[in-house]
This record gives sequence, C-alpha cells and structure tokens, in this order.
Amino acid sequence: MITTPIQLRFNDIDIQGHMYNGQYQHIFDLGKNEYFEHVLGIEQMDGRQTVVTANSTTNFYVPVGMKDKIVIRTSIEKVGNKSFTVFQQMVDQVTGTVKADSRTVLVGWNAVDKESFAIPAEWREKIEREEAH
Repeated sequence: MITTPIQLRFNDIDIQGHMYNGQYQHIFDLGKNEYFEHVLGIEQMDGRQTVVTANSTTNFYVPVGMKDKIVIRTSIEKVGNKSFTVFQQMVDQVTGTVKADSRTVLVGWNAVDKESFAIPAEWREKIEREEAH
C-alpha cells in the first residue's frame, strides 16, 4: 500500500465548506500516480503502455473540510489478464477516519494501436511484491 499526503486547495471546497464530490476522483488519481511511480517505476505513461478506466465507484462516508489533513491509501486488489483493480481510501490523518473509498478497474491500453494489452509480467511482479507487505 502506498500512502500519499494531499494538500487541499481552495477550489477543492464548495460553498458548503466541504469537498465538492467531483474532486474526489481527481485526488484519488494523485494516489494512483504515486503508486505507478513508486511501485511500477513509471513516472509518466507512454502511448504504448498506458491504462484507461473501465469502471470506477466511489463511496462517500464523511465530508472532507478545508482544514482536514488527508492522505490517500492506494493498493491493487486484483490483477487480471488485461486489467487490474485499484482500491483506495481517503483517510483523515489525525483521526484515522475513512472519509471515502474508491475501486477502479484499469485496463492496459495501447493508445497508438487502439487496443488493450495483457498486463506485463514486470508490472505483475512489482505489484505482487508491494502488496505482499
């Protein structure tokens, strides 16, 4: 599991004083990026080996406020042939409260050839090592 600290910005918060629901996936994406960089060694996906979202669900439990100190916990639950499932939690660092969670199915995608590809053995090995901790 990779933990990513998040700095909330003024525009993340709506007029009611909590995070706008559309921002959650943007913030979860920061956790995915950190996972890809630290675990898979991918700083930026190229056109030949990238991923696209096939499905995403988010559960909202407790509103996030501007002064909340949050982190994103990211792990990969399952690796299939051409896809993997990412599980993430948005957690209050101070209280440990899970504010929201998300599951996203990402598919290996070759943007040049416009087709899916099998998840590389190298990615599988790195994910297995990380998730074994």
